[in-house]
Amino acid sequence: MTTDRTLAAQDVTLGYGDRTVIRELDLQVAPGRITAIVGANGSGKSTLLKAMARLLTP
Repeated sequence: MTTDRTLAAQDVTLGYGDRTVIRELDLQVAPGRITAIVGANGSGKSTLLKAMARLLTP
């Protein structure tokens, strides 16, 4: 049995109220890889991580 899993998201749009911070994002992170999320302040990095951890309500 293998435990390798890919972290993936498809067609994700996230925001707060009327403000969209991430629009139609597709993401795949392969197991065993180092992946960096970079961007300017307010570009949605923390929002993406919160959504992937299911800490945000759709």
